[in-house]
Amino acid sequence: MSGHDTGPFHNDRYEGPEKRPDCEGRGGRLGDPVGSATGCDDRCAVCRLKGHLSKVTRAFKMLSGYTQAVLRTTDETTLLNDACKIIVGHGGYMMAWVGYAVCDAEKSIRPVAAAGTGAERVAEIRLSWGENPLGQGPTGTAIRTGKPAVSRDIRTCPFFWPWRETAVKLGYVSAIALPLICDDTVIGALNVYSGDPEAFDDDEIGLLSEIASVMSFGIVSIRMRMERWRAQEELMRSWRILRVTLDGIVKAMATVTELRDPYTAGHQDRVGRLAQAIAEELGLSSHEVEGVGITGRVHDVGKVYVPIQILSKPAHLTPVEYSLVKVHSEAGYEVLKNIEFPWPVSKAVLQHHERMDGSGYPHGIRGPEILLEARIIAVADTVEAMSNDRPYRPAPGIDAALTEISEKAGKAYDREVVRACLSLLRDGRFSFK
Repeated sequence: MSGHDTGPFHNDRYEGPEKRPDCEGRGGRLGDPVGSATGCDDRCAVCRLKGHLSKVTRAFKMLSGYTQAVLRTTDETTLLNDACKIIVGHGGYMMAWVGYAVCDAEKSIRPVAAAGTGAERVAEIRLSWGENPLGQGPTGTAIRTGKPAVSRDIRTCPFFWPWRETAVKLGYVSAIALPLICDDTVIGALNVYSGDPEAFDDDEIGLLSEIASVMSFGIVSIRMRMERWRAQEELMRSWRILRVTLDGIVKAMATVTELRDPYTAGHQDRVGRLAQAIAEELGLSSHEVEGVGITGRVHDVGKVYVPIQILSKPAHLTPVEYSLVKVHSEAGYEVLKNIEFPWPVSKAVLQHHERMDGSGYPHGIRGPEILLEARIIAVADTVEAMSNDRPYRPAPGIDAALTEISEKAGKAYDREVVRACLSLLRDGRFSFK
């Protein structure tokens, strides 16, 4: 032990730096520019300033390089390897490596990254952070105590004997290990080796401690980023499963409806496709467009409550029969309301026969009281119905359908929805075929 105080970073197992004057002055007469104490003091100040500027520059380069690595890297091991390269390249050290503490019976240390002279040998060394001979070196001590540990002369340090032969062959003279602390837990250590016995003075320990602290922050950032990514992936996986289930439910409902009303087979699917195209034309988000499409595919599910004789009647309905048909929007709402769609499907189904002027059913609501999804379905439903035959009449045709919605735009139908529908069909950008 040298007996020198190395400040708050000192570990009493390892020697502190030997303090030497920056330069030696020579005595002389007052005013002598060569031998004066003033001349020596000036030169000392310049030396100290140069040394300080050099350390600040190295610190800036290392911190800047590591910060850039954190921003561009998504893999923890890659980040740590980059950090070791930066410490060796900008710090001027022989080698740097990172080891993680393993919670096994031996309390072993697992190397995860290394760079510099002898980096390839790191994987071969046996280390521990326990109270055993392999845990008394700088690395084990730093992890166990949570404080920096320095071996100022590997050749004579009694606690470095398990690794001394290899270290000396590689040219290492001094070493420092700094704890990596994440969320108040020591997870490992940053280890740095130098060929200079005086490499790790108090200032250098402070600088490397700051580097280790920034590295710890980077590790936490990467782990949080990866955790968010994994959570998003799991959410997407769950959503894909939900979509498959949802599609199955929608198809089953459409099939049941068509079995009850085979004359309109495919009607809901065609309405869904046109409604989805209109929603896209209106500039809705992809999520909203998808919801409109699904709503269109189940908008008539309530017809399962309408007597089949009425649905397939080859003549115009009586007022009583028509009143029974009108129940289907409310019936559809009852069928769908307990399914947790990520869109207002049940409410849009309830409102798809409402009209802008309040002349629709079942509640006679008007204008903005009607969901946009329902206003889109209303137009798509009308156009599809008039484009195809029904039991009680032949199809009026697509031209008649477009005339119908044009004349009633702003009255029965939403003006912007009609504009979007007309644009799609007249430009040939949509077809039921």
